[in-house]
Amino acid sequence: MSEQTHEHHNTRQRILQAATEVFVENGFNKTTVREICSRADVNVAAVNYHFGSKENLYKEVCIHALGISAAGDNRFPDPAAPPETQLERFIHTLLTEILDQQTRVVAGKIMAWEMNEPSGVFDFIIDDIIKPSHERLCAIVAAILGPRADEATVKHCVFSIIGQCLHYRYGRQVIMRLYPSLQFASETVERLARHITRFSLAALRRIAAEITTPE
Repeated sequence: MSEQTHEHHNTRQRILQAATEVFVENGFNKTTVREICSRADVNVAAVNYHFGSKENLYKEVCIHALGISAAGDNRFPDPAAPPETQLERFIHTLLTEILDQQTRVVAGKIMAWEMNEPSGVFDFIIDDIIKPSHERLCAIVAAILGPRADEATVKHCVFSIIGQCLHYRYGRQVIMRLYPSLQFASETVERLARHITRFSLAALRRIAAEITTPE
């Protein structure tokens, strides 16, 4: 990497880090480009040079904070794998992101701002970051339930699976007080992913059997 390329990358990363901090503190609407550049110690024109606009910079922050690239995430499970395997991989990836301290805090605060004061980027967050992941999980669940499962059944099962994972984000402080010895380390993620997968598969197979059993 040439010195010029390294400096370009370093400046871009400083802007991204400063922007993440400021957007988390102030939300999109109250954040100014001048404040970001001041914190990053760069010229005020640097945001437009590296990102094109404040909105594009915010999109980049959201992509990093919420964990899934708008261009497609290679952490998605292989669609050629059995759906049961895909489900465990999906759950493991989601739990890893949920339990990562930095990602959890930044993503939670950004989404809190968007829920209370939606920006012009909110549709991008839904359509390009959240929706592809949601649709992938819907496809996995539909494959396990079988062709007779209707859309409502698939949707409710997906919400139930996501709810189990999100419990470890929003209930973390309560869980840690109830079980002080529980550490959210990588081996804990493996164990939780296996449990939620096993629990969910048992429910999905039961529902699938009920759907396919003649009345």
